[in-house]
Amino acid sequence: MVATSFSVDTPLLVTGFVRTQGIQGNWLWWCFAIGGVFSAFVFAQLWRRTEVMTDVELAQLRYSGRPAAALRGFRAVYMTVYANCLTMAWVILGMVKVFETAFDVGTLEATLFASGITLVYSMLSGLWGVVVTDLVQFALAMLGAIVLAVFAVDAVGGVSAMLDGLRTAGTPDALGFLPRVESEAPSTGTWWGDLLAWSATPLATFLVLITLQWWANKNADGGAVVIQRMAASRDERESVLATLWFQVANYALRPWPWILVALASLLLYPTMDDPELAYPQAMVDLLPVGLLGLMLAAFLAAFMSTLTSYINLSAAYLVNDLYRPFLVRGREDRHYVLAGRVASLLALAIGVGISFYATSISGLFLLLLALGAGIGLVYIARWFWWRVNAWSEISAMVASSVIGAALQLSPQWGGPTFPFASKVFLNILGSTAVWIAVTYATPPASMDRLTEFYRRVRPPGWRPNCPPSSASRSNNAAAAGNRL
Repeated sequence: MVATSFSVDTPLLVTGFVRTQGIQGNWLWWCFAIGGVFSAFVFAQLWRRTEVMTDVELAQLRYSGRPAAALRGFRAVYMTVYANCLTMAWVILGMVKVFETAFDVGTLEATLFASGITLVYSMLSGLWGVVVTDLVQFALAMLGAIVLAVFAVDAVGGVSAMLDGLRTAGTPDALGFLPRVESEAPSTGTWWGDLLAWSATPLATFLVLITLQWWANKNADGGAVVIQRMAASRDERESVLATLWFQVANYALRPWPWILVALASLLLYPTMDDPELAYPQAMVDLLPVGLLGLMLAAFLAAFMSTLTSYINLSAAYLVNDLYRPFLVRGREDRHYVLAGRVASLLALAIGVGISFYATSISGLFLLLLALGAGIGLVYIARWFWWRVNAWSEISAMVASSVIGAALQLSPQWGGPTFPFASKVFLNILGSTAVWIAVTYATPPASMDRLTEFYRRVRPPGWRPNCPPSSASRSNNAAAAGNRL
């Protein structure tokens, strides 16, 4: 799980955050640790009990009839094109930036080289090969990150000299773990303008992140890649322990070598047009030839460990949740393996295409958060509230994407420029209103399906009676409400 979330883009992203916002800028992704701990103690065992292959497969276990089938197929495409391909795009962009800094190669050559190697063995090995190679590649990548941190801190005279230098250079805010409470926004003369201006301050962003963002995003009940690992664990106990260890290692231990390099880079390279390039530039300038080769190999390993996971997951979505159950049924396994390889190629091609038009890893990261800010609550609610149905999820995904895109494009339409915190809050508000209204306007899943789901998963808060006799069964909302 940790290896999958660590790619070549991650240290570049962290470096960009630290150089532009200080250490506290990392709360843009540290906030997800809150939801991660919640997932470890609540959702890890539930996902293991489902025995699904992907999170999308849950649709036909939790819901019934054509709406369940529609949700499964819709979400397979949605998660592949929207979530996975955007993620692959910024992963590829990170590797391209490293290659362009270290070697005299163009974007096309760097992209085809790195992606081509990864695609081949991902198509050949499947999930088992991805997990095994992740373990080795993660060890190599973290070793390289620690080595570079040692060289970077040494280049500025040690930790004490680095801290003194940052204070002397007039960048003490870079060391702040939390945003300053006294952050103020300029007055605009109107309450709406003042509110938007305040939402752009670091304090407002921090408050939105720790109160809303961690549960409102697409990873609210685990996240697709982590869910795939939860469901593949040996038993419920190992699923919980693995997910808990992931939270500690991913958020508390892993980022500090990158943060040290980012802080040192503020003294080594005070001005850079692209703050994310400071990390690979430090690699090229500070490491001797042999260690530079090791570091580049480590970065390529980290890149491949993440990209293979998303290639494999995208193929699983498209084949297991769309092609096999709805389009081409009853064929031999060999046929579906081949279909999975074609799906892998298709998903990667979309990710590569997006990466060619992107210039910033953090830009793609924030775009993904803004577009998906309204879907997390329905993912949580489906485990605790029997009334949530397939149309609830579909409407949440559509509403979140539409509202997020409208807020993202608002300056081009002559509207106000919404800061990130405002986009998240407004998207949550609008999307939640839509999916709750749709939930009450559409019937729940059948009583048979709800009872079967409860017996298999045992979600907390549900109290269904024993299965009713065939004469007393009813699928309407009132009867379902009485039995739950």
